[in-house]
Amino acid sequence: MRTNDPGREIGRLADRYWGFLLERDPLLRVRQGLRVETLPGASLTEAEERARFAWGVLDRVRVLDGAELSGVDADTAAFLAALAEQELRACRCYWLTPAATPYRLFPLSLYADAVLRPFTFTGRPDIQRYLGLVHQLGRVVGSIVDKAVEQTARGFRVPAPALAGVRTTVAGLRSSVAHRVAVDDDRLVGLGPADRGRLRDGVRRLVETELVPAFDRLLAAVDDPAHPRGAPQAVGWARYEGGEQAYREFVRTHTGDGVPPERLHELGREQCRELAERMGELRAVLGFRGSEAEFHDRLRAEPRLYARTPEDVEARYRGHLDRLAPLLPRWFATLPAAPYGLARLDPALEAGMTFGYYEPPTAADSVGRYRYNGSELDRRSLLGSASLIYHELAPGHHFHLARQAESRALPQLRREIAEFGAFNEGWAEYAAGLGWEMGLYDDPWDAYGRLAQERFTAQRLVVDTGLNLGTMSLEQARDFMRANSTEADGQIDSDLLRYSTDLPGQALSYRAGYLEFTRLRAGAEAGPGGGGFDVRAFHEVVLGGGGLPFAALRRRVARELGSRH
Repeated sequence: MRTNDPGREIGRLADRYWGFLLERDPLLRVRQGLRVETLPGASLTEAEERARFAWGVLDRVRVLDGAELSGVDADTAAFLAALAEQELRACRCYWLTPAATPYRLFPLSLYADAVLRPFTFTGRPDIQRYLGLVHQLGRVVGSIVDKAVEQTARGFRVPAPALAGVRTTVAGLRSSVAHRVAVDDDRLVGLGPADRGRLRDGVRRLVETELVPAFDRLLAAVDDPAHPRGAPQAVGWARYEGGEQAYREFVRTHTGDGVPPERLHELGREQCRELAERMGELRAVLGFRGSEAEFHDRLRAEPRLYARTPEDVEARYRGHLDRLAPLLPRWFATLPAAPYGLARLDPALEAGMTFGYYEPPTAADSVGRYRYNGSELDRRSLLGSASLIYHELAPGHHFHLARQAESRALPQLRREIAEFGAFNEGWAEYAAGLGWEMGLYDDPWDAYGRLAQERFTAQRLVVDTGLNLGTMSLEQARDFMRANSTEADGQIDSDLLRYSTDLPGQALSYRAGYLEFTRLRAGAEAGPGGGGFDVRAFHEVVLGGGGLPFAALRRRVARELGSRH
């Protein structure tokens, strides 16, 4: 039965979805300045609950399909359908989705940092609430253990090549999370001596009897040398029963389109060849006459490309941002109100994470930050530092996510949720690519770093699909990545395990998304009145509507700019 006001019905569905997520996601609650009472686990029951809700939303959106929806309402209907479909895919692939790999365990650190560390105490009721959250954190780890144990029984195990990273990550979390849930004196000004002692004793007891043992059980669950089958040596999803179909589901989620992984594989090879030619031309400009491998050996020994301290890393990024700032008004009609900055990643996470991550503004902290990796600096080249920071902060992730959060034209669900990875990473890569037009890569080292970054994301299309479809071995993927990146062997090994044992398909979102944004802009430039193309207007249409699935974004750009596709 159709509603008389489909736009209002879509708005109600968006509000319902927002309320459902807000009740269950502690990081959303923190961003809204709301109290956190519970932390979500990794159980099948919770996954099925989310899928049931998503199915109800999707069913209602389909009933409204074909109704007269326009503007924001049409975009919101497409947003809701795509969000619900992703949730359903996640539930279908529950047993073929890792539970205890470095990136999957990342939320545990976020819960400690975003929920527990900022917790303030004004009276006795806060003591019980805080102890309840520490207990909840132990329960979350326990649910990950339960999933890992059941996955082992079903034949899904962390492969042997990834175990060292898992051990390092779990051990680091065991130590750092236990430390971070302890409460310093400066947070206890609202409590008397007896209550302070009660709180500290309670936290210590929970850490010793629940949290640390849960991490120990987690490590035993994924790294049990006595298991009769042992950890498998091979990587990639094709080796699991039902794994290839699950991988195709992951690819659809992470690329936002229906392009098959085989086509992405070939496209990646084409892109790598084209970018290799451009890099060769730039080496000639730099006066280097040797082979690419010889030039990359030189890069690894070039002092200017390495920092001595984390502070030096931060200074390098800041210099690139300072060059960008005065140019922004020429390219963007609206800038985010929230400022952006830099901070180091939690050292406990650095060994298991290749780079860092963008941390959006919250109600408690209005600054969006790039959390950079400050470890192993003698092996962490800064060749691509300009490209990286333009991707992560401005005009990349921060311009998308802060603008989206600040837009009152969007329903709250769409302001706060960023679940379309190809939009997120594709915009950030497109934004970094704007540096060519803005003159930010006029230094040949930065230019070469940008080309290297583009080829790095292009080769991901090859190795991610090759590893997970079973057409490339780990050694073949390693050889291809060595030939198509400037990364050191340790970084290459870390990345290949990320693709084939941790986040299958996620790395595709960068280049696949970038190519979609470049196609969108080309269509807008060729549209009616293309001679009067205004890049600021194009960026405003893309960012002003917030993150969208690509089919909806194409419709939005065509609607607003009359572009061709």
